[in-house]
Amino acid sequence: MSIRLEDRWFRRRPDGQRIRTARHGQQPRFRAHFSGSNGHRQTKAFRSRRDAERWLVKTEVAHLLKGAA
Repeated sequence: MSIRLEDRWFRRRPDGQRIRTARHGQQPRFRAHFSGSNGHRQTKAFRSRRDAERWLVKTEVAHLLKGAA
């Protein structure tokens, strides 16, 4: 299982400095990625980090409950 949250406005250099991307200022800002243990991938874009994190948690819980049944 893999969970990742991507900020589409900024990237990090190897030295840790944040730099703007070409998408800076365009909506949606965040993209959430979820890959289940069965290889199923889901991606969804969000305006706020909070909404993206909430979706990732809900998706992970649903995946875990489905696997436990």
